[in-house]
Amino acid sequence: MKNRQPHPRWRFLSPLYLLAVAIHRSIYEWKIIVPFLPSQPTLTLGNLHAGGTGKTPIALWILEQLQPHVKDVAYVSRGYGRKTKESRRVELEDRAEEVGDEARLVRRVFGHSPDVHVLVARKRREAFAMLPPRCPVILDDAFQHWDLRSPVSLLICPYGEWYTDAAVLPAGPLREDPSAASRATAILISKCPHPLDAHERLAIAQRLGLRKDQQLFAAQELMGEPVPWWGAPAWRGDETALVFSGIGDPGHFETFASHPDRYVQGGVAAVTLRFPDHSPLDAARCAQIASDAYQSACNAVITTAKDLARLQHKPDEWADVHVYCLPHEADFGEDRNPFLLWLQNQWKAHGYRVPLPL
Repeated sequence: MKNRQPHPRWRFLSPLYLLAVAIHRSIYEWKIIVPFLPSQPTLTLGNLHAGGTGKTPIALWILEQLQPHVKDVAYVSRGYGRKTKESRRVELEDRAEEVGDEARLVRRVFGHSPDVHVLVARKRREAFAMLPPRCPVILDDAFQHWDLRSPVSLLICPYGEWYTDAAVLPAGPLREDPSAASRATAILISKCPHPLDAHERLAIAQRLGLRKDQQLFAAQELMGEPVPWWGAPAWRGDETALVFSGIGDPGHFETFASHPDRYVQGGVAAVTLRFPDHSPLDAARCAQIASDAYQSACNAVITTAKDLARLQHKPDEWADVHVYCLPHEADFGEDRNPFLLWLQNQWKAHGYRVPLPL
């Protein structure tokens, strides 16, 4: 099952979409509704592409860098896909239907840690009243959230999927015209297949038309060997596995999970399933996965941490298969210190002194 993709035949509708975006933005630019200006150090993470840019691993990496060095740090998102509407704190016992899969994943990563605050709010401004004063805040997927004006923003663009080459919805994957990238304080190239040298960085900066004052950073995606869940035995490499995911861009995950290096003892990835991003793992879908696993003689299921965040416990339908999660994290490499120094200086320029591990 594949996600429904934009198509060039809908190009004639893109101007109407852009007009609607411009009208919505004008409501806040003309201060018909006055945007909220946070009194805390904030960093907006966003993208022009509609999903699949790798924001969540980037957000987790930044939170992990901040947590040991500040008294409190916060992650705030809309809670995409949840069925609730109120602004709320995310607790470990919350279900994905209540808080969204990404926020639940962040909460799960940091456990009960009291110094990491995870909140979901349709209007992000409502979350700030629930946070300690001067607490650094990471705003996930808020580049187009006009109700809040954060002075520091990081626009994330996947390697090779340059927004300057793409069309706007519904003809292409972009939420806004590529010129909107000029609003970003810095650009981060995610999912890099290798560390970027100075020559390639310059070429990318020119291709994206970056201003001289816009920093360019890069991060790779790192994945590890399958980790057992719910009492599964350690991964051996002789398993017959069903690989499934419901994420925005599953290509890298599928390639890694299906690679012969994962099956050094003669195992194989027999089935690969794709579901729409954020789609729930309800009983019917879990039954479908179990049925496909049974028909292909699979004794293991491999998926992502984001997908497992949608489940409170192992589904009964999966009683006969072992479940494994593929670790997935961002790696800034040589850009680690330059990025943290940039973030520290940006916050300092707006009156906030946040110690970072340089």
